[in-house]
Amino acid sequence: MLRRIVLNAHIYGGLICFSYLILFGISILNFNHPFPFTKSPASVATWSRPMALPALARTDGRNGPEALKIRRQNNSAILHALGSFAGPSTDGDWIDADTYHAHFMRPGKEYEIEVHPGQGSATIRQTRMNFWALIRDLHGSSVVYPDSILASTWAWYTEICTYVVVVAGISGVYLWSGRRRERRIGLVLLGAAGMVSLSLMLLITFHG
Repeated sequence: MLRRIVLNAHIYGGLICFSYLILFGISILNFNHPFPFTKSPASVATWSRPMALPALARTDGRNGPEALKIRRQNNSAILHALGSFAGPSTDGDWIDADTYHAHFMRPGKEYEIEVHPGQGSATIRQTRMNFWALIRDLHGSSVVYPDSILASTWAWYTEICTYVVVVAGISGVYLWSGRRRERRIGLVLLGAAGMVSLSLMLLITFHG
């Protein structure tokens, strides 16, 4: 009975995380082997649009936690006005009396936005990355997006798949242990892989 439960958890956990693990594997290949076709240039678009905003707070040369809080609030207000989402950002500040510059990033896209509250307008420069850059951005991403519940589910999916991989490894060893005919080769593979992994970790730790 226990073996059946473990087997089902091993199989269906793998099916739940199949698409994530395929993307993870492709992104690792892309990190290690950046083939020329993965380096297609990003597309850049710039436009202006009306933007009604509540009064943006001013930092007035302040630094530290208080200034970061003001920038975060200003940037959040800009994202709400755009109807868009990005990771929490404090990368923004006033560059003159009527221009607030903000920088946002999310997987596959980057925004440079200059807001002119006095004119009720904003200039937006959007950089859209290619497909392979998007996959790299999604690799292990755990960012929660306050303005998008759907986009935030990727962080939850990453957490789920992390636990599933750990459970799959443990359950795989458990299931293998019940197959008497394959114990010898299994022990050889398990021991060899463990020694190589441990040796690499020790090498990097003490001689990296």
